[in-house]
Amino acid sequence: MENRLNMDTDSPSSVPVEQEKPFVAAEHLKKSFRLSSRDILVLKDVSFSLPKGEWTALCGASGSGKTTLLDLLGGLSRPDSGRVFVDGTDLSGLSNFAAVQFRRKNVGFVFQAYHMLPELSISENVMLPALLDGRNKHEVKEQALSLLEKMGLSHRFHHRPNELSGGEQQRAAIARALINSPSLILADEPTGNLDSVTGSGILEIFQKIHAEGVTIVMVTHDRFVASLADRVIELKDGTVSFQG
Repeated sequence: MENRLNMDTDSPSSVPVEQEKPFVAAEHLKKSFRLSSRDILVLKDVSFSLPKGEWTALCGASGSGKTTLLDLLGGLSRPDSGRVFVDGTDLSGLSNFAAVQFRRKNVGFVFQAYHMLPELSISENVMLPALLDGRNKHEVKEQALSLLEKMGLSHRFHHRPNELSGGEQQRAAIARALINSPSLILADEPTGNLDSVTGSGILEIFQKIHAEGVTIVMVTHDRFVASLADRVIELKDGTVSFQG
């Protein structure tokens, strides 16, 4: 009996399992902006954690702080207080230069307004983040053309942004976000300026990115878009009002 008890004690089921660390974590984030002579508090106290490979939708009414929170998660701005962790790195503690380096290597951004540089061709726009990171130009060009081909834009390599439709520009913007193989994609209303058919095509691209294990945080006001995500975080009055 004693031996059997010892065996039970040593069995794998009795060994504590270490919980996986969150891939993205927000701890008590507070953020305000100066407007005229007063401070406008946008985020009051926001905390949550997200596992690696999950697609999260950030929802909430206009002015609830969704875009502000996305900027903090990507290190584009700093909180007044609180901390942001991405893959174990405390973004709040990085110097400005280190934050730029971290974003360039680890985070891809997709914006509602595309933010393509008008004087560059589409392929040059896609290549730009990788070239700024000091990568080999020939290698980057091959990768950019491959990404554009996957986005259905092989006939648009040398066109400028104003020669593309909104949906084509957004697909190019997604290719740009992927050029440095980021582990985190932050998207701010990526279908907001598009009609429903074009928007559906963009969402299909995000579903493929998600299937490849990339972590996605997407701001959206569209309940259908949110339904595609693994998790929904809703903001209200500067705090998390719902998570599930």
